Amino acid sequence: MSRSWPVRGIDPDAPLLANAQRVLATRMAELYAYAPIVSSPEAADELHDMRIAAKRLRYALELFRGLFGAHGECQITRIKKLQEVLGQLHDHDIRLDMIDAELAKTTLSSDVCAGLTSLRARQAAERANWHHAVVTTWTELNAAGLRLDLAALSSTSARRPKGVGR
Repeated sequence: MSRSWPVRGIDPDAPLLANAQRVLATRMAELYAYAPIVSSPEAADELHDMRIAAKRLRYALELFRGLFGAHGECQITRIKKLQEVLGQLHDHDIRLDMIDAELAKTTLSSDVCAGLTSLRARQAAERANWHHAVVTTWTELNAAGLRLDLAALSSTSARRPKGVGR
């Protein structure tokens, strides 16, 4: 699992909103660092790390939900949706790893081996469907403005969405 990116520039004397925006900006950048691998089905470890980055971003939004209001709640819902499909994908990766470990054993009967091979094929097909769901969800969320909306929440400019930080 990847390490959490450090949040730089936290100032204990600054307003809470300013520090919350720094945290959010870092968590957003951490998530979007994985954007290039979303369409790569073979990037199982990186896609799992993306799920963890999404979880960190969601936790930051939840921690500061009083500052970000309804606009923040909308982003929490969006990130949960992304986490869900990434989690399903990871569950299939784990199952495939477990099946592969069993298939590597030399003491398996031919019936057990055939059963595991069939199970593996079904899990691999389901994993492919979940990877497609990840790509679709990521594409749809970004087409609907996820990145821009998160950037607006993390911005210190006066162009924050109405009600944010009040």
